[in-house]
Amino acid sequence: MIESDEETHDVKLEAIVQLHPMRNKHNFAARGAVLALALTAAVALNTTAIAQAPPGSLWYNGDFNGVGYHANGHNTSDPPDVVHDDFNVPFPAWNITAIFSDDLLSAVVTGAIWQIRVGCSIGNPGTLIASGFTATPTVTPTGRSGFGYSEYMVEVTGLNVTLTPGTYWLSVTPLGDGTGHSFNTTTGGANCVGTPCGNDGMSWFDSVGPFNPNDFSMGVIGSVVPEPETWALLGAGLGALLFIARWRRSHFNRKKHAHYSHER
Repeated sequence: MIESDEETHDVKLEAIVQLHPMRNKHNFAARGAVLALALTAAVALNTTAIAQAPPGSLWYNGDFNGVGYHANGHNTSDPPDVVHDDFNVPFPAWNITAIFSDDLLSAVVTGAIWQIRVGCSIGNPGTLIASGFTATPTVTPTGRSGFGYSEYMVEVTGLNVTLTPGTYWLSVTPLGDGTGHSFNTTTGGANCVGTPCGNDGMSWFDSVGPFNPNDFSMGVIGSVVPEPETWALLGAGLGALLFIARWRRSHFNRKKHAHYSHER
C-alpha cells in the first residue's frame, strides 16, 4: 500500500506540473524577483552603513565623490603636501575630541600631523591656533575606493580643543614610511554634517596656498559646549532637587519622631 500511495502521489504531481506549466513559470519568476529585491536591499543597506558621518561628528564635509584627490602626506613617494579645508563653528562653542581625513592610501601610515587655523585668505595661510602629532592614528577602511586605491579614515583622537564661533581650516595629514601614496579625496557633500557641506571651494594646499575650488573629505568629532545660561539653569535645577530631597528627609524624620513619641 505504501508503494502504491507513492506511485499515485508521483502521478498526481506529474499531472499538476503538466496541467499548470505557466503557473510554475510564474512562481519561478516571482521567486527570482524576490531574490533580486533582497540582494538590492542588502547592497543598499551596506552602502548606507559605509556612507555616513562617523558617530559624534560636528562637521563632516561629505563622502568621496569619485571625482578627484590631492596629495596629503609626508614621507611618502610624493612631494610632501597638506590639504586644508574650512568648517564653521556656530554659537555657543565646540569641544573637539577627534579629527580625521579620508585618504586613498598605499602608504604605510606611521603617524599623523594635524592643524587648525583661522583667518585664512588669498595668499594668507592665517594663524595656527592648535596643532599636534600622533604616532598612533586610528586608520579605518571607509569601504570606498577610487583610482586603484582603497580609502581610509585617518583619525586623531584624545584631543581637548575648544573652539568659539567662527570659521576654521582643518588638516589631518598621514605620515608614511617613505613609500606609497596618500591622497585626500574630493567630495560633493554627500552625507555631510554641519557647514559648509562640501560646496564652498575654500580649501588650500601647502604647496599652493589659498584657495582651491575643490572640497575634501574630512571632519571633526566632539560635543557642543553648553551656554552659560544652560549651566545656570542646570545648577538651579540641581539645587532645587537637593532642597526637595532634604526637605522630604527632614519631614519624614519629624513624622517618624512624632509617631514614636505618641506610642510612648
